[in-house]
Amino acid sequence: MKCPMKDIRISDHGNWRHLHWNAIESAYNNTPFFEYYKDDFRPFYEKRYEFLADFNEEMTQMVCELVDMTPVIERTSEYKLEFASNEADFREIIHPKKDFRLVDPEFTPRPYYQVFESKLGFLPNLSIIDLLFNMGPESLLVLNSENDSPGICKT
Repeated sequence: MKCPMKDIRISDHGNWRHLHWNAIESAYNNTPFFEYYKDDFRPFYEKRYEFLADFNEEMTQMVCELVDMTPVIERTSEYKLEFASNEADFREIIHPKKDFRLVDPEFTPRPYYQVFESKLGFLPNLSIIDLLFNMGPESLLVLNSENDSPGICKT
């Protein structure tokens, strides 16, 4: 039985908020912009959200502000089947169980500075926090350079 995203609750069992924040801090403490952005992210691991959709929506809005993007993001109350030419539908493309590279085989992540790159090489497809903590205000330039190539994100 499928559960609508809006109904998925966040568990308060265990100490996951503390553990998650400590993992982020441990992984990114030595990055150039961790000190600059940590106070934007830490509250998400201190506040108790009841629903995952609320957590995701607030985090998405905050990240968009940090990278100076102003997309129009709306919750849908019904599944739209048709979209205007200036709208994009990523519901079936961006999916945790699907490899987006099959939909967009021409997509190639643009390398950017990462603290451990000399030891590990560039690690693509991490998270927006990796980009922000490593590149800071230049994150939008990296994201825009992704749009220079053919792909699903180009609008």
